[in-house]
Amino acid sequence: MSTIKALAMKTGTGFGLLAGVALLALTSGCGTTIGITSDHYLPQFDPAPLASYRGRAIVLRNFENVDNNTSFYKYPGAGRHYGGPVLTSYFWYCFKAAFTQLGVNVFEEGMGQPGMPAMDVKLVKIDEAGFTVQVGVMGAPGQPPLSKSYSIAGPPITDPQAPALEQRAYQMMTALFWAVVSDPEFQAAVMR
Repeated sequence: MSTIKALAMKTGTGFGLLAGVALLALTSGCGTTIGITSDHYLPQFDPAPLASYRGRAIVLRNFENVDNNTSFYKYPGAGRHYGGPVLTSYFWYCFKAAFTQLGVNVFEEGMGQPGMPAMDVKLVKIDEAGFTVQVGVMGAPGQPPLSKSYSIAGPPITDPQAPALEQRAYQMMTALFWAVVSDPEFQAAVMR
């Protein structure tokens, strides 16, 4: 093979690689993505104060993302994004894990018994600074339905490294869950 052909092939391959990297950078949204997944989420709370939930049941229905500042998979932070799985699935499975830790039997839509309380969640504002959700509950028999907004603020960022930011995101999920389940109005709606 001539030197000219070898040089042309090297240059062409290098240009192709450079073009591929440039395309990836342009379509990736730039910035760092902090990986979060419900598989890594371990709710960190003492269930004792909410022992009245133990043995109860709830149907987790629709989790809907209405925050236009997020994507299907990610929510924003300062120069970074948090995500991995579909955000609504991430929230659903984290709530399931937290309810399970409380001793609540969690059912998917269509799998619960008639009259079981059922919960819907709208992700209204989701970012690194905090979460705001709108929770709807079709209550237990005899209980009126509930529609209420819950907000939490994230703790200060003390370590900007990815593992610490991931753990902070899970702490925020626990704080959101705790804000919902410790609310007397929510408790009244789901308790039989």
